[in-house]
Amino acid sequence: MNFIDRISYFLTLFSEHLLISFLAMLIVTVFGVAIGIWVFYKPKARRIIMPTVNFLYTIPSIAMFGLLIPLVGIGLQNALIVLVLYGLLPIVHNTYSGMKEVPYHLLDAAKGLGSTPQQLFRHIYFPLALPSILSGLRITTVMVIALTGLAALIGAGGLGQAIFRGLNTMNTPLIVAGSLGISLFAILGDKFVATLEKNNNLQRIINRNAQPSQKHFIYLNLGILAALVLMSLVYINPFSKIKDRVITVASKPMSEQYILGEIMSQLIENQTDINVIRQFGIGGGTTNIHPALLSGDLDMYVEYTGTAWMNVLNQQSQLNFEQLQQQYQDNYQLQWLGLLGMNNTYAIAIPQSIATQKQIKTYSDLVRHSVAFDFGAEFEFFERADAYPSLIKVYPFNFAKLHEMDISLRYKAIEEGKVNAIDAFTTDAQIEALDLQVLVDDKHFFPDYEAGIVIREAVLQQYPELKTVLMQLEGKISTKSMRKMNYQLEVLKETPKEIAQAFLATLGHKDE
Repeated sequence: MNFIDRISYFLTLFSEHLLISFLAMLIVTVFGVAIGIWVFYKPKARRIIMPTVNFLYTIPSIAMFGLLIPLVGIGLQNALIVLVLYGLLPIVHNTYSGMKEVPYHLLDAAKGLGSTPQQLFRHIYFPLALPSILSGLRITTVMVIALTGLAALIGAGGLGQAIFRGLNTMNTPLIVAGSLGISLFAILGDKFVATLEKNNNLQRIINRNAQPSQKHFIYLNLGILAALVLMSLVYINPFSKIKDRVITVASKPMSEQYILGEIMSQLIENQTDINVIRQFGIGGGTTNIHPALLSGDLDMYVEYTGTAWMNVLNQQSQLNFEQLQQQYQDNYQLQWLGLLGMNNTYAIAIPQSIATQKQIKTYSDLVRHSVAFDFGAEFEFFERADAYPSLIKVYPFNFAKLHEMDISLRYKAIEEGKVNAIDAFTTDAQIEALDLQVLVDDKHFFPDYEAGIVIREAVLQQYPELKTVLMQLEGKISTKSMRKMNYQLEVLKETPKEIAQAFLATLGHKDE
């Protein structure tokens, strides 16, 4: 990966990460301190608020992102709600604890001098609680910056996008770059809050007894933060996305989906004046993208007929594409714009050496030897109705052990010998790169998973030219050519942008 060529990509991710983290911290600080003060003065509220804040903190953050999708959709709003909810605990607790631990003799002396409750808060409680509040702020800052990395899963952007794209495309440099970026960001955030803590700098400024050097030190740090936020706003210019002619193209977190999403985006940009927002690598795939289409947060993406038939429409009968199209239109006001020509169905793959040694060619052959295999697959495979739960009813596998893992780690696991059988997709580039044998589904369990473009009807009504533009892709991408493009991405480390440009340059030529 050439970092110089991708500097614009990383600057965009950094800017997004900074703005999301800054906005979340601003909201958390204001509401966290306010709630902490409120529960200090209101014991009845404290008995409800404190356990609630504690409970919210116990919910896994990645689950919280998913739980909010039906309520607020994907993107920035979802990310901010989760980050704020998680960031409240340290600040609320530290604000309450700091005020609670104010020495009674100081309060008694102030009351004896006739201080009002407002004066007690302003001159006693808040100044003495400030070190504790800043301590909570340091913890929250590091935590929010780290959690912002997960926001990429729901299309909010940020440096986490580099990590997840790297995981899903077997690109270690991207993972390292994203991880180091977040770590550096968190360290700088911690150091920034530490400057407010140092020598009671902020407390002295509030009490108006700070030395000029202390004031200049704080103002310099605040100025640097303000400049970074302003530059990030100017660089990504979020207001530029508010245009009359704009659509959002989404993708699942898979190599070929990044490529297909980029092909559609570039095709639209090349042949229309429509502006394209790319929301690639949405975590959860269909589970999260389909509801986002229905809510209007996303406009189009590539789906697979088998997934749509069995997981969206909950059909158990043999797939009928015409019926699939009609039900999508009637039930969801979504249209399928033909099929691209590739069939990315499920498969089971094992090392070629083992297949040859044990003479395993079909799923039925694997059943007889399954006790000698450790099987690895992504979490979704073990949950989907069209995958493992039904597969073992047709093929009674008795694997020695089952390993659930992220979709991007299956090939790494088989390469390292952690497993010796995995679920695969027929367009996966790693099948050839790792010399794996794709077994024959001799009882024809898995249906066809032909790729097609799903788009909201409202978008087609608004931009009727899109249908003509996108239908140029119908039948133009074979399973073989998709596997080749995946190989370019995962093994040769070309970018989705480069691969899409090369493909579109040949559009209209015969696909071989």
